[in-house]
Amino acid sequence: MDIVINRRKRFFYRRRLHTVKIWVYNILENENSIYNQLYNVFALFLIITSTIGVFIELLNLEIKIPPDLKLFLDDYEEVVLWFFVVEYIMRWWAVSDFSQDFKRGYSLSSCQDSQLKRIWCGIKEGLRPKIQWMKTPYAIIDLLAILPIIRPLRAIRILRILRILKIVRYGTAIKSIFGALKEESYLFGIIFTLLILWIVTFSQLVYIVEYHYGNQEQFKSMWHAIYWGIVTISTVGYGDIHPVSDVGRAITAVMIGGGVVIVATMTGAFSAALVNRLLVLKEGELKMEKLEKHIVICGWNETAEEIVEQIINLKIDKEKPVVIVTNVPKKEFEIELPRDIFYKRGDFIHEHVLLEVGIDKAEHIVIVAEREEGLSERNIDARTALAAMLVKNLNPDANIYVEVLLDEDADIFVKRINIKEIIIHGQIIGKIMFSSILNPGATSLMKSLVDKEKGIQKVKVSEIGKFETFGDLLHFARQYSYLPIAVERKGENIINPPDSFKLEDTDFVFLLPSGGEG
Repeated sequence: MDIVINRRKRFFYRRRLHTVKIWVYNILENENSIYNQLYNVFALFLIITSTIGVFIELLNLEIKIPPDLKLFLDDYEEVVLWFFVVEYIMRWWAVSDFSQDFKRGYSLSSCQDSQLKRIWCGIKEGLRPKIQWMKTPYAIIDLLAILPIIRPLRAIRILRILRILKIVRYGTAIKSIFGALKEESYLFGIIFTLLILWIVTFSQLVYIVEYHYGNQEQFKSMWHAIYWGIVTISTVGYGDIHPVSDVGRAITAVMIGGGVVIVATMTGAFSAALVNRLLVLKEGELKMEKLEKHIVICGWNETAEEIVEQIINLKIDKEKPVVIVTNVPKKEFEIELPRDIFYKRGDFIHEHVLLEVGIDKAEHIVIVAEREEGLSERNIDARTALAAMLVKNLNPDANIYVEVLLDEDADIFVKRINIKEIIIHGQIIGKIMFSSILNPGATSLMKSLVDKEKGIQKVKVSEIGKFETFGDLLHFARQYSYLPIAVERKGENIINPPDSFKLEDTDFVFLLPSGGEG
């Protein structure tokens, strides 16, 4: 029984460590995370600024760098190198769960010959996904970028410049900007063309006027005039070139007035494009095919809302990604979704919508009875059945939970779609309420039983010890203030079995910890 007590003590440590790993993964690898977008911009800044001195040195440019700046750039490059070394290690750590992979390899039937072979299989299986990650193009670029940390290799200049290839990895931030520009390319093209024509036309008019009035020292050529026009219309105004005639100044005033309007229009269009891009992401048009082992909730109603509230309260969204797929607009939700819960606007009975949220790689999938205007309860259950069959076909290994409205429709899911986790809407709530009428206080008992930290705990019998019967386990567990209440065998729950019930090593037991003081 010590294993149960120790598991409770280790639970919070493992959960905190797992939460940190998910947080690191979201920052470094999850392109759908806002933290990843911010990190990409920061990493791009480090890459570009740290390669300035290397470029000047490598290309043998005839540019003299001040000694203090040269010293700063050298130190800065050293700091950036170590930053990316740490980043590489963190990516290697977060890309997979070594402990889980080790256990899977340790338990392989082909590795049961000896304890040493089991350990070797565990290590090999634990390192397999990490080695596979190291072979990916991005990881190879990352490794080449940090090789100059080894002093002898720093003499190879090409290795130092290879850091610029990391821009490819952090291109998602650039893609977002160029994506916004591409969506409004026609508008930007018109405004930009108008701005060029405005600058060229008015700068040449001022050049002609100033040439006529003898201001040839400043306006030496048409190119000097265009330079003056760009500096003037941007409101920088260095003052190295300026008109001296009244006519030239009058034309300049008109050029500045119109230029301010055109530049402001371009700035506003660019800002609107970026805002629209953010709204698109916010309103659920983002594709999330790269998510893995995540939770997908198909549909939205009071059941889904309760599930999401529990996910938020228990901080499950910090441990693994959660995606909501629904036709219900996000603004109609009665709860505020945190950043770690993704929203996808779309109909979950369409295959392409499900694939866009990585349904084929999801670990848990919940399909609720989403109500739509004009649809009867029978039709809503039919939509749910269609979604369940589609999900089962796309991801047969996922844990699928389905909510139906009519009792008689539950048999369809159990017999035809082979889904065991069926929730009949209103049935459980009705039974709990009726039970409370007959037995006041039953509702509070139910809430205590499902409490994550103080409620029922599921443990494999072999992890506790070796027991022949349920009675032996019961006697042993009571010594540690635990009460076994049910046994799970091959997916079937046996509630309160008799003391003579024979236990197997593959059985799981549901334990209820003591709620009182000893």
